[in-house]
Amino acid sequence: MGILKILNKLFLKNKKIIVLGLDNSGKSTLISFLKTGTYNEHITPTMGKEESLMDVQGIKMKLIDVGGQSDFRSLWMGELNDTECILFILDANAKHRFKEAKKELWKLSKEINNKPLFILANKYDLSPVASIKEIIQELDLMKFSNFEIMPISSKTGYGIVNAFSKLYLRLTGVPLERKLKPIALTVFNNAGIPLTTKEGKCNDDDVLKGGLFTAITEFVKKSYNSELNQLRLEGKLIIFRKTKHFMASLVTDANQSFDINDAELGLKELLDHLENMCSSTEFNNKDIHRIDYLVKQYATNIFC
Repeated sequence: MGILKILNKLFLKNKKIIVLGLDNSGKSTLISFLKTGTYNEHITPTMGKEESLMDVQGIKMKLIDVGGQSDFRSLWMGELNDTECILFILDANAKHRFKEAKKELWKLSKEINNKPLFILANKYDLSPVASIKEIIQELDLMKFSNFEIMPISSKTGYGIVNAFSKLYLRLTGVPLERKLKPIALTVFNNAGIPLTTKEGKCNDDDVLKGGLFTAITEFVKKSYNSELNQLRLEGKLIIFRKTKHFMASLVTDANQSFDINDAELGLKELLDHLENMCSSTEFNNKDIHRIDYLVKQYATNIFC
């Protein structure tokens, strides 16, 4: 299932979620990622308050992004009364601002204790970042009775679906069902040369050893300019998707019941993200390392 389709399942009617955090924590970048499925480097920091309404087939959620600059933090309290949940975005790469973040968060403690609090430790694509344990200690989060904390990156997409799946469970009491359980993902360049491969936790053995991976690679090389998008081999269904500079294959169990369109959509969003993030199409070792890293980060939203 594509990341946008998953996220849109989380956006419930009449649910208001407030997004808070210090300036430069990545709040606006996260909301942009939720809307588009990829990173936008030309995001203007929120000045005051901005509302985002997401609507797909009648499913709606209102996100309230309140500016994190010191002049706007007085607005935070006024938005808490009728909100269902608080998302507090923390720059995990900015340890020098943890005391400031703790101070602002604890100003809201009386209101927050009555509502679900999700701490999204952002910028986990950077190094160094604080560990989850360190963040809990520095912000004294154990004194909140209803908090959860998850690592994400609003630039690479790392952990976003996992975080919002937990949000969905908290708000509805029902776990988000994901029928697609991919076995392996491979990204190729437009010459059919494999650039990186990721295998899912659902895989009990290395399915890409030996003939299957060779067959997939040969299929990609021969079919890049064709409209073929599926292949059945050795009890596996391999789904393909391509963009201008990349092609991807997703290995699934042929006996598994899922919507193939969802799988194709997930691959398309991954490839669109790579096209957006990779300005160079000349794949030297440095570029291949970057692609491998980007796929690893984004794949957290695809694999079980």
